[in-house]
Amino acid sequence: MRRSLFTIFAADVAAGVAILSVTAFAFAAWRVGGAAQKRLHGDAGAETIAPNDAGEGDGDGDAIASAEIAPPALDAGPPKPERPSAYNVILITVDTLRFDLGFAGYPRPVSPNIDALAARSVVYEHAYAMASFTPKCLGPLLIGKYSSEVYRDFEHYTNFAPANVFLAERVQAGGGRTVGAATHRYFGWKKGFDQGFDVWDTSAIPPNSVDNDPTITSAKLSDVAIGLLGSANAADVPVRADKPAVTEERTGPAKDRFFAWFHYLDPHLPYVPHQGAPDFASMPAEGVPRERAAYDGEVWFTDAQVGRLLGHIAEQPWANETVIVLTSDHGEAFGERGHRGHGRELWEPLVHVPLLVYVPGAEPRRIKAKRSHIDLVPTVIELMGLTEDAELHGTSLLRDLDGAAAEERDVYIDMPEGPYNDMRRAVLTGPSPGLKLIDFGGGRYELFDLATDPAEAKNLASSEPDQLAVAKAAMARARESLKVLAPTR
Repeated sequence: MRRSLFTIFAADVAAGVAILSVTAFAFAAWRVGGAAQKRLHGDAGAETIAPNDAGEGDGDGDAIASAEIAPPALDAGPPKPERPSAYNVILITVDTLRFDLGFAGYPRPVSPNIDALAARSVVYEHAYAMASFTPKCLGPLLIGKYSSEVYRDFEHYTNFAPANVFLAERVQAGGGRTVGAATHRYFGWKKGFDQGFDVWDTSAIPPNSVDNDPTITSAKLSDVAIGLLGSANAADVPVRADKPAVTEERTGPAKDRFFAWFHYLDPHLPYVPHQGAPDFASMPAEGVPRERAAYDGEVWFTDAQVGRLLGHIAEQPWANETVIVLTSDHGEAFGERGHRGHGRELWEPLVHVPLLVYVPGAEPRRIKAKRSHIDLVPTVIELMGLTEDAELHGTSLLRDLDGAAAEERDVYIDMPEGPYNDMRRAVLTGPSPGLKLIDFGGGRYELFDLATDPAEAKNLASSEPDQLAVAKAAMARARESLKVLAPTR
């Protein structure tokens, strides 16, 4: 009898151990598979299961368990459309356009078309120009180096030497086609901006124009741009008189793609009235100086012309494979820090600029992390499938555009001395918007915490020595990476 009971008891124990083993294995498989399912669905809170976690099982067992309970394919959602190997890229720059447009909270309806583009784009809330004067902004932007590093002369309207490699030249070398047009006489003087363009159209520049020319140019520029982009076949852009401007076949990763750049000027002084513009002077806007109403009218008119160009692009068969980047060369001051105009200082209204990047199929989002125009050449290079250049300072924005978490990085602003401006440098460091250090030369520095002092009203250089040291170290790091060239005189 005892033997029989012991036998039964032993059998029950063995069965219990087996059940517990199966249960434990099932629990481990459920735990691992659940974590894998979270990772497949992009759950930021998903835990990571490492091999031999807590001393149980091994890596192979975890992999098998995960594979056995992988979620059905329908749970993963529709597949993302495959990215083209190369995009067309259209860069639209607007002279003297401030950041605070409608999409950034400006109360007057000055930018409905740009705002609509922002609604479907990646918007950079803390993007920076590389200086506050056009030649020290746009030339470096299109070369992908800071102003102190480019081959240049000391003229106010800088001449960029052929030794510089412009973005359009890179696109040509990669098999793409290139087209550009602008409206200021500077761009018609063969100062280097035409390097690499298959078509460099200056027909929108007013004849016999002078500095501060009051001629309205945005409508003419949009006409020119629409004509150059007039082919329904992207492989034929640019066109002249309805015929492709490039007739020889090219090879390379950007084959049958194009890069276009159009620079609008009208928001620059002098401000002229436009028929049909709203009466912005009659629209109360807290904190907005009355003198800005005329500027707002110029922005409104330019926005309408940019809207015409955007409408044309949207109607083309190649629109779904075309990235649109919209930004300005620099901003404009209306009394901030006692400053008006631009070109001499690096205050926020002068260097904080709009930056919108529309990628077909990409999720619209706002990026708070600081970014710089120095990043645009590497971005276009990657978008068009071109070869990277390790000598460029910037970092491609493609990870931001793909939805990855935007990491913090420092922004450096570099405005060398010119005939009508003293040297100015600045660095922004730390969590965005960050600490901003301005170097005025001669050992004079001013430091601002933009998170608590966006108006740059309280200089912390003497009261916060630790923060000053941090910012100076960031500026030193930026300076150490430069290959500074002296201008020719």
